[in-house]
Amino acid sequence: MAGGWVSRGLVDLQLNGALGIEFSELTDPMQLEKISRYLWSLGISGWLATLISVPTEKLQQAMAVIAQFTAPKNGAKLLGVHLEGPFLNPEYEGAHLRHCLLDLTLENVRRVLGDYQSLVKLITVAPELDPEGKAITWLVEQGILVSLGHTSATFAEAQRAFDQGANLITHLFNAQRPLHHREPGVIGAALLDDRIHCLCIPDGIHLHPATTQLILKLKGTGRVLPVSDAVAPLGMPDGQYEWHGQMIRVKAGKVMREDGRLAGSALSQVDVVERLVSQVGVDPGTALQLCANNPWALLGIADFPSMNEVADLVLWYPQAKRPIRFANL
Repeated sequence: MAGGWVSRGLVDLQLNGALGIEFSELTDPMQLEKISRYLWSLGISGWLATLISVPTEKLQQAMAVIAQFTAPKNGAKLLGVHLEGPFLNPEYEGAHLRHCLLDLTLENVRRVLGDYQSLVKLITVAPELDPEGKAITWLVEQGILVSLGHTSATFAEAQRAFDQGANLITHLFNAQRPLHHREPGVIGAALLDDRIHCLCIPDGIHLHPATTQLILKLKGTGRVLPVSDAVAPLGMPDGQYEWHGQMIRVKAGKVMREDGRLAGSALSQVDVVERLVSQVGVDPGTALQLCANNPWALLGIADFPSMNEVADLVLWYPQAKRPIRFANL
């Protein structure tokens, strides 16, 4: 099968749900098994269950379910939780529920994490809500990756958070202070600072392909982490769905609220790879590096398996309907 590409399985660091199931609404580990097998069939080997801003008791209920889950043999691994909120700026709330947002204080952070601190691998926060940096510093000390997002942070406020240990930006350019020539804001700070990795949604909907090209040109391939930001309708037909008490409309991967705001996507990480190649002009090898090697490395799982260990490798072949997996290589 000439012309194929071999990679590690893909990883999605910002996946909110699939198959009609939203992770922040979880009630049963069997819901996760269904999604795990579905993701595996696509060529995705791992994901962070992303929980948006809902009441604290619902966040902890979802984390309790996640804590019980072990991926099946032929299933994508749930690598932990990405808490996208509730410590966000209401000025840039996006599709988050404003009444569920909380002040970024150390007390609130500890209360939300509760008994599930070890599950949380990544948290998105608005740093201007923590002017003294106590919460961000504490989170970094706990080994949790801190990402800036849904934020009105100025250039100086973003730089301060980077100095405190935040090293990521959530969906760069979306739901944050715009880049301005007199106030570069969090976007300008992230693009200029070599310590910072940028999560982005290069689906041609959240970002124009030229904007993705700009990010790659300024950050290089090693510091860009494409994500899907997919929500519950991933894997479902186009149509109208209820989502956190609101109606959303799904069409060709685009997810919109009734007020016209984007509410994530219904595209998978595999679709992201395809659009990086077809829309952005990235070669397939680089697209697979961005969506497989980079997230594994960020999470500290950078090496391939040793001899006699099961390898998780995927062959991407242009004519195949699904990727082909290799085991025991």
